[in-house]
Amino acid sequence: MIKPPKETKTMTYQKQAPESIKEMFGTIAKNYDRTNAILSFKMHKHWNMELAKAVAHKQEVHAFLDLCCGTGEIAFNYAKLNKGAFELYLLDFTPEMLDIAKSKAKKLHLDGQRIHYIQSDAQKVPLPDEVIDCVTISYGIRNVSNPSLCIREAFRVLRPGGLMGILELTRPKNPFLKFGHTVYLKTILPILGKLMTSNTKAYHYLSQSIQSFQTPENLTKLM
Repeated sequence: MIKPPKETKTMTYQKQAPESIKEMFGTIAKNYDRTNAILSFKMHKHWNMELAKAVAHKQEVHAFLDLCCGTGEIAFNYAKLNKGAFELYLLDFTPEMLDIAKSKAKKLHLDGQRIHYIQSDAQKVPLPDEVIDCVTISYGIRNVSNPSLCIREAFRVLRPGGLMGILELTRPKNPFLKFGHTVYLKTILPILGKLMTSNTKAYHYLSQSIQSFQTPENLTKLM
């Protein structure tokens, strides 16, 4: 069993029920991309592309699955990097996010039979065993109730030799940067989130989930 990072011992944060998280993301979906750009100083665009690059061109691709896909940013970046005919599966349990992903796909001329939108929990992927070549999840694994179960599901649907990539927000190790990061998460992020989405609660939750989630080292051991 993996022990939580030491800093979580002083936290009062408790992971919300899946339905609460689903409702929360539904309320911010319309402004999700714009808000992320402002809150990350547009650095999220670079992070997203780096994940797509990290898992791109590793093998012949027939099917790609993005869990907790949000508005489809990772999947669409992956499609740009991997030319050719293959299936794109975008899974999210928030219908509002999937609706925006569909709209973006049309603008990018990516709509068609090769894109499949799945409204489901990342812990219960409605796909057969060993049908996917690559699985990604960005900014999402800290929001699922059981990260281990989510990883098991990814492993189940991956073909032998398949690849999984995770992109997640973590806390800096440098004490100076860690202090500034904490101040930003606790004060600035919720205020900006409220101004842009009128949902202070959502960005308080996001702030707390980043601060309390396990370290990259522990997540690697879990995988």
